[in-house]
Amino acid sequence: MKRATIGDVAAVAGVSVATVSRVLNGGAVKEATAAKVWAAVDRLDYSPNALTKSIFAGRSSTIGVVIDDLTSPFYLGLMRGIDEVADANDSLVMFASTFRHAGSGAAQIRTMNEQRVRGLIVTTVEATDDRTRRMAAGGTPCVVVARSVQDPPPRLHSVALDNRAAGRLMAEHLISCGRRSVGVITSGGRPSQHGRTEGLRQGLAEAGLELPGDAVTSVDDNEQVSAAVGALLEHRTSVDAIVCLTGRRTVAVHSALTSRGLAIPDDIGFLTMDDFAWAPALGVTVIGQPSHRMGQKAAELIVENPGEAVQLTFEPELIARTSCGESG
Repeated sequence: MKRATIGDVAAVAGVSVATVSRVLNGGAVKEATAAKVWAAVDRLDYSPNALTKSIFAGRSSTIGVVIDDLTSPFYLGLMRGIDEVADANDSLVMFASTFRHAGSGAAQIRTMNEQRVRGLIVTTVEATDDRTRRMAAGGTPCVVVARSVQDPPPRLHSVALDNRAAGRLMAEHLISCGRRSVGVITSGGRPSQHGRTEGLRQGLAEAGLELPGDAVTSVDDNEQVSAAVGALLEHRTSVDAIVCLTGRRTVAVHSALTSRGLAIPDDIGFLTMDDFAWAPALGVTVIGQPSHRMGQKAAELIVENPGEAVQLTFEPELIARTSCGESG
């Protein structure tokens, strides 16, 4: 059957197309007239064309989301939170992944802007901030997730973890488990990684322990992890714990340790970021981020669209299991 049009509704209700449009968009119309229009809508099973509505409104109802890396467990909870708020506010979500390519991120953001999205949520690196700032200046609310933004203009918000606090939680737990010499695997050089490293270093220093520069190794991908772990263990033979500062490297670091015949936690402790499905079964201690709630708040900022920039910081949570040993 042919899809009913707004003209069909107008004909059945005996009113003009303009009157139907006013009723559908909540305009001022006599109660009797509105009742006739809604009766015609029900009879014809009419569904307004979302594209046409967005053209007249100047913006779609879709929330654009540009994710850097779908392999990290952090993003699963984040996307679920975004989707829940979008659904509750009659919005769709358009997800795109950059696979951690800055050029791809800029292109995805440009596409979202061309689609006139209701708002934009991004986890991209600072290289894309100019485009995000321009969107915010043009009236589109934007939210940067997983890091803060320096001197944000109106409508450019951020939702981030207190990364220094995450590093300090790591230090406190390792110390309580009797660990004294820590090796660190980090990745990507992002502000979150630097914050966690500094928090860890400060926490260890307060207990009289050092985290020297050669105890911190950065990798660009999982293929580099095994060699990086091996180098830490060879050059710092006293290492009794390995910390992974990003959830997307957890499996690779864990595998690099166990493939060398090291028993966790008897031979070496292991602590990482972001909880994941197999962590309880493996006994892996993690620093959890409230990614689901962070996703909800990011989407709520799009829906509420405050005029001034909002910067939200969330606290990390230690989820202690057995991979670092028993706390003293």
